[in-house]
Amino acid sequence: MCSQNLFVSYLSTAIMVYNLVVNYSQMLRQPNRTCGEIRLEDIIRILQPLAAKGSSVAQIIQTGIATIIVLEYSAFLPLNYKGDLKRVESAVYYYLKSPTAVAVEQGAKEISRQGYDREELGKKILEFILENRLSKDLTEKK
Repeated sequence: MCSQNLFVSYLSTAIMVYNLVVNYSQMLRQPNRTCGEIRLEDIIRILQPLAAKGSSVAQIIQTGIATIIVLEYSAFLPLNYKGDLKRVESAVYYYLKSPTAVAVEQGAKEISRQGYDREELGKKILEFILENRLSKDLTEKK
């Protein structure tokens, strides 16, 4: 139950960040477009395949890293999807089929074994996310 509460709490924060990033980027590309809000239950349903099975520290780190990578990648997808949720669904599918999913699983295990304090753990997770961003695939193709 505790891991489920952490997952929902984490997703609430991720949704707020995602709404800020996506709405801001869309407003830059289409200033007159209004952006709808994403409901918590919808995003949980879509992101659920990213949730690592279990509640170990490594699995919680893995779920967090995967969620951030997917949400960041979805913000870079073209606007021709019907709604923000379709973009997130597409990003989840792409992530699960990519070698990044395996790298995240292995990286989360390695990070959790190191015994970092809270501040250092946050830095290591952020470094890992930046090194393994899926959006590099989109920006390098341009």
